[in-house]
Amino acid sequence: MVEALGLSITEVIFAVVNFLILVGVLVKFLYKPFLSMLENRQQSIKDAFDNAEAVNRRADEKMANYEKRIANVEKEAREIIKNAKIKADTQAQDIIENAKAEAAEIKQKADKDIEREKEKAIADMKEQIAMLAMMAAEKILEKDIEIEGQEFILDDIIEQAGASKWQN
Repeated sequence: MVEALGLSITEVIFAVVNFLILVGVLVKFLYKPFLSMLENRQQSIKDAFDNAEAVNRRADEKMANYEKRIANVEKEAREIIKNAKIKADTQAQDIIENAKAEAAEIKQKADKDIEREKEKAIADMKEQIAMLAMMAAEKILEKDIEIEGQEFILDDIIEQAGASKWQN
């Protein structure tokens, strides 16, 4: 059958052997390095995906950590503002209480000063009244009035001066 095609068996065997040698050489020198290169490329792509996944995971962790930190910072800021407001309110209350205490102290001192001045004025008035009474007595003595009448007038003046309530 091979001879019918015009080929000899030795040529066919030689062609088949050459083809097998060529396939063997191609497998050894081209196919295996090509497969090795494909496996290396596949491994590098897989490593890149794994690395990208790890980077994404770390980025997600960092993002969650930052969000927690931001929430904590916001919470701390609210707490600081709340504490500052409470402290300010307390200080304001203390200032008001101190001012009220000072005002009460000033009022009490003023009341004491007024009472002291009032007593001094009453004492001065009594002194002046006594002097006026003495002057009136001298005037009465200069005139000729009976002794009994003079005593009555002096007693009446002193009684009125001592018994009257002075108004301011």
